[in-house]
Amino acid sequence: MNDKLPTMSKLGVVFLTWRRYLQRKLNSHKITLKQLYVLRQLEKCEFLYPSQIADMLFCDRPTATVVIKNLEREGWVTKEKDHENSKQVKVFLAPEGHQKLLSLKNGSKLPVEEVDPLECFTIEEKQQFDQLISKLDRYIAKLEDK
Repeated sequence: MNDKLPTMSKLGVVFLTWRRYLQRKLNSHKITLKQLYVLRQLEKCEFLYPSQIADMLFCDRPTATVVIKNLEREGWVTKEKDHENSKQVKVFLAPEGHQKLLSLKNGSKLPVEEVDPLECFTIEEKQQFDQLISKLDRYIAKLEDK
């Protein structure tokens, strides 16, 4: 990485490099990071609305709809109309989706959990990094509110 890059650019490069690494680990399993994330979230709750999935993926509704349709095509999720609000649909983890998650686990870890990118830091450095990232996040959140 170019040491002359601004700090935020370096942060972006590190993030994108890490995502590419994770996606390469998943390629042989025929699943994307976004699909895996949605399945893992659905494993924790009864259902999600497409708008919630869009928020979790930091994307717009049409993009979330594409992700959901691809998951549905694989048989990993199902959709049902919301009986209380017919304009809404609920997205559920299908048994095949649960099986997909189980098949991805190597022992007790998913392929994307096998390496911790922060293992190069000491415990103190991890704590300091977490504090600084949290501070930056709060600052950026305030900018969005303006």
